Amino acid sequence: MSAFGRARNSETDHHITAESDPLPTLCHQHLRTLKGCKYWKEIISLLLQLHPAQQQTVFKSEMSQMKLPRTGLVLWMCVMNRVLDTAAAASAASAALSITQCVIMQYTSITCYWETTDHHLNISSYTLQINKTSCESKHSFIPVGSCNTSGSDCSVQAIKSALHCFCADVLASTHTGSIRSLPYFFSGINAVKLPPPQIKDLRPSARRSGCLQVIWRMAESFPKNEKVYILLQMEYTTHNQTQSQTIQAFSNETLELCDLHPGSKYTVRLRAQDSRAHAHWSSWNSTDTTTAEKAPAAAPRLWRLIQPAEEAGKRRLTLLWKPVSWPEVNGVVLSYSASCHSNLGSSQWTCGAVNASRRSCVLTVSDDTCHCSLTATNSAGTSPPAHISIPAHTHAEELPPAQILSVTPLDNTQIKVEWTAALNQSESGFVVQWTSVPYIKPTSLHWEHMNENARSFILTGLLPEVPYKLSVVSLYGQQTGSGMSVIAFTREGVPSVGPDMTVLKTSSSGVVLKWDPVPLEKLHGFIQNYTVLYSINGKDKSVKVDAHVEQITLSELTEGTYKICVMAHTAVGGATGPCQMVLVGLDDVQVIPILLCALLLCFLILIIPVCLRVRIKQCLCPTVPDPSKSSLSVWSKTKLCQRELLCLESESESHNICQVW
Repeated sequence: MSAFGRARNSETDHHITAESDPLPTLCHQHLRTLKGCKYWKEIISLLLQLHPAQQQTVFKSEMSQMKLPRTGLVLWMCVMNRVLDTAAAASAASAALSITQCVIMQYTSITCYWETTDHHLNISSYTLQINKTSCESKHSFIPVGSCNTSGSDCSVQAIKSALHCFCADVLASTHTGSIRSLPYFFSGINAVKLPPPQIKDLRPSARRSGCLQVIWRMAESFPKNEKVYILLQMEYTTHNQTQSQTIQAFSNETLELCDLHPGSKYTVRLRAQDSRAHAHWSSWNSTDTTTAEKAPAAAPRLWRLIQPAEEAGKRRLTLLWKPVSWPEVNGVVLSYSASCHSNLGSSQWTCGAVNASRRSCVLTVSDDTCHCSLTATNSAGTSPPAHISIPAHTHAEELPPAQILSVTPLDNTQIKVEWTAALNQSESGFVVQWTSVPYIKPTSLHWEHMNENARSFILTGLLPEVPYKLSVVSLYGQQTGSGMSVIAFTREGVPSVGPDMTVLKTSSSGVVLKWDPVPLEKLHGFIQNYTVLYSINGKDKSVKVDAHVEQITLSELTEGTYKICVMAHTAVGGATGPCQMVLVGLDDVQVIPILLCALLLCFLILIIPVCLRVRIKQCLCPTVPDPSKSSLSVWSKTKLCQRELLCLESESESHNICQVW
C-alpha cells in the first residue's frame, strides 16, 4: 500500500477536534508525500507569484468549490498553510529592504538609493532594475537597465529622457536566498537633478562702484517651454555672513551683487533646480574674489603699559594695540605708525613704521605728561588715529579706580570678573587687563576695552592651576584712572614644592624656625595654612599655623635630634619642603659661639709663633761676632800701647811689639 493510502486509512479512524489537533503531524506526513510529486515546486512557485490577496482568493475559492475527501482536505490545508507561511516570510523580508529615492541626471543616469532595516540578513550584493512603465496603469514594463553593487546606491546609465514614469526594485542576495524590495514608482520629471551652472566670470562692475558682476551659463540647453521651470539660486559669503537670492534662471545671465564690504574676500556660488523637482537642487559651483580696498574706517584699539626705566627721569612705555576689526578695516593692513610727544616741551618719540604682524612698540619717554597716537595703513590709505594720554609720574594716581566686586571661575579656562564704577565719576569706558604670574613680557599682557555701561567680563583661554593678575582700569576720555588688581585661579591645585626652612635658634627645650613663602606660580592656589612637622624616636607631631605666619617657636621639647619639616597647604592639598635635623638640649650654651671661640683660639695659637719667629730665633740662637770684622783688626802704627803695655825691643830696630797684660 502506498504512503498516500496508508495515511488515508489511518485518518479514517480518527476524528479531528479542536481539543486534539492532529494538523501539524498530518501536515508533516502529507508534505513528505506531496514533495515527491513531480509538480510540487511548480505549484508552490505559481502560488507565490500571486499577490497575497490573490492567494487568499484562490484558496477560498478552491476551498468553497472543491469537495475533497477527508484526507485530501487535510493535505490541501497543509499545502495552503505552507504557501501562506512562505508568502508572509517573503513579504516581511521585502519590507526590510526599501528604496528611499531615485534621482535622474538629465541625459545621463538614474541613481536610486535604498536602505535595509534588518542588519542580520547578511546581504552580499544588490541588483537594481529600472523599467519604464505607464503613468496610469503601472502594469506594462519596458526594461531601461540594471546595475550591481555591494553598497546602498547604484546608477543605471544612458537615460535618453526624463519625460516618463519609472519603476525600480532592488534584489538583494543573501546566503540563504534572495529578497526583492517592493516596487518604487516615480515620475521622471519630478526626480530630475540638473547639472550645476557654470560661472564664466566674476569681476568688479563697470557700471556701479563697489559691486560685483557675475556672468554664468547653464551647462546644457533647454527648450523654450522648459526654461520657465529652471530656477537659479545664488549665495555670496564673507566672514561667515551669507546672503542669497533665487531668481528665474533665464531672465538674465548677468547679475550684479552690491552693498558689499570693501577689501573683503567673497565666495560666490550658484546652483540650479527644475521647479517641478523641488526636492532636488544641483550641486554648488563656486568661485572666490576680493573687493577693492578702501582706507580703514576706524582706528586701532590702543592701550599702554608704564614701567620704570633704568635712566633717571625716564619711563619705559609699551604701546599695545589690537588691529582694526572687520568690516571697518576695509582691506589688509600693511603697517602701523606709533609716536608720542611731550605736552610740556618739544620732545617726541616714534616707533616709525611697524610691521603689520606686530602688536606692540616700546618707547623710553620722560616723566612728564605725554600724548601718544597710532594709525593703521593699507594699500588705499591710512586710518583715523587712536589717541591715549600718559599722565605725569606725579599725577599717576589722581583719578579713582573701579572697584572689583567678585571674581568667579566658570570652568578650567574661564573666569568672570565683575566691578562697580567709582562714585561721582563719569567714566567713558573700562579696560580689563590680565596676565599670568610671574609677569614675563609686555606681549603676555591681555586686555580688552569695554564701554561705559559694562560691569562684567568673561576671561577665556586661561589655564588651570596658573595664577592670573586681573585689574580693571577706568577711562576718563583720553586719561586713565589707577587700576585695582586681584589674583585669581580658574582651578586650584596642589603646590609643586614646599617652603624652605631655616633654624634661627636652638635651646635646651626649644627651637625657633623661619621659612620662606612658596612662590605663587609654584603654589598653584591660595595658601590656606602651614603645618610644622617634627619627629624624634619614631614619634611624629605637628603644629598648624595660619597662612600669614612665617616663623614659629617649638617649645617643651625633650633632648635629642629632631627631624623638622614645613608643609604648605592650598584648598586642594599640600607639599612638604626640605627637612632638617636639629639637635635640642645643650643648656643654653650655643654651639655656634663655642665653635667660633675654638676656631679663634686655634688661630691665635698658630699665628703668634709666626709673628714672633724672629725674636724666638734670636733667643735660641744668638749671633756670634766675627773677629775679622772687629776694629782691632786694623793696627795703627802711630798709636801707643796703654794700660800696662810691655814693650819689647827686638833685635830689629825698626819694629815694636806691644803686649797686653
